[in-house]
Amino acid sequence: MKGGENEMNHYANYQLRLVQERRNEEMKQAADARRFARPSKPLRRSVGQSIVRFGERLAGEQPFELARFR
Repeated sequence: MKGGENEMNHYANYQLRLVQERRNEEMKQAADARRFARPSKPLRRSVGQSIVRFGERLAGEQPFELARFR
């Protein structure tokens, strides 16, 4: 290898290491943000409201009728 090629490989490896370190740090920060972030609404409330909305839609439908005799 010539001197210039060796320096280019060294520089490329250095850049790759910097990118990997930055990516690892960003992934760690994202994981911490997800772990410590509070949801906008508690899960229990969200599920309860979904059930209530479903019940309201179900109650709004016409009642079932018996099939006519043929």
